[in-house]
Amino acid sequence: MKLLHAPHTLLLLLSATMITGCQHLGISESNSIFIGRYTTYIQGNIPEQYDDLKNPYPVSAENIVDGKNLYLAQCQICHGESGKGDGIAGKELLPSPANLSLTRRLPITTDAFFFWTVSEGGQRLDTAMPAFKNQLSDKEMWQIIHYINAGFSIDQGVSKS
Repeated sequence: MKLLHAPHTLLLLLSATMITGCQHLGISESNSIFIGRYTTYIQGNIPEQYDDLKNPYPVSAENIVDGKNLYLAQCQICHGESGKGDGIAGKELLPSPANLSLTRRLPITTDAFFFWTVSEGGQRLDTAMPAFKNQLSDKEMWQIIHYINAGFSIDQGVSKS
């Protein structure tokens, strides 16, 4: 069977690789949102409103700085200052908060993935991640996503002109 003609097989192989390939990082179904959220996304089991979303706000110093301030106020307590899932409150949670500094680098962490995650939170996946769709504006959530994608640095992704 050719993988090109069997996209579901390719997705299952990718999922299996993620599960086995991430064990050495301390990421497993029992202690992380990582596998459940990514599997749900890969299978297309997210609300249609989040399909194929792209961040409508430009990567700019202003948006990244605003995203940093929002991240520090809303996300740091669980995900930690640099997104490693090691925030003060996060240490008490099971499953642990996602290591965003690692997962942001994966091809699957698209704008749509992050916006769905921040908007809907983790109730559907039995995690403590709150849904921010009623607490933050779309722009604020997109700014947080810019900050995460910038590697938790206000210097990344912004041209110096």
